[in-house]
Amino acid sequence: RITGGGEITCGDDLLIRAAHYDPVKIHVAPNAKLRMGSKVFMNNRVNISCSEKIEIGTHVDIADECLIIDNDFPSVGKSEPKKASIIIEDDVWLASRVIVLKGVTIGKGSVIGAGSVVTKSIPPNSFAAGNPARVIRSN
Repeated sequence: RITGGGEITCGDDLLIRAAHYDPVKIHVAPNAKLRMGSKVFMNNRVNISCSEKIEIGTHVDIADECLIIDNDFPSVGKSEPKKASIIIEDDVWLASRVIVLKGVTIGKGSVIGAGSVVTKSIPPNSFAAGNPARVIRSN
C-alpha cells in the first residue's frame, strides 16, 4: 500500500513480500523522497513513513514488521513535527521488528538485531542491538 504523493525511486530487483492481510505500507509525503537501490527486500508488514528523505542502499534486507520513520508524528500542540533524513547504506540487514528513527545513518555492511530501536547512527560493518541500539561488535 503506497500513499502520500511524494517521489519514490528504486533500482532493479525490488522485492516486496506481502499478503493482502499483511501489507507493506509506504507513505511518502508531498515533496518528500524515498530512494532505494537495487536488490532491496521488504518482508511482511514493513512500514516506511517518509516526510523528508529516506535513502535505502543496494542489497538491503528489511525483515518483517520493521518501521522506518523520518519524523516525530504526531506533533504536540501546534508545533511542527521534527523530521530528519535517514540513510541506510548498502549491504545492511534489519532483522524483525527493528525501528529506525529520524536522523540516523546505518553504515554499509551492518546488521541490526531483532527488536532494536535505532536512535543514533551506526558505523559501517557493525552489529548493533538493543533499545536503544548500541554497537555490540564492529569489524
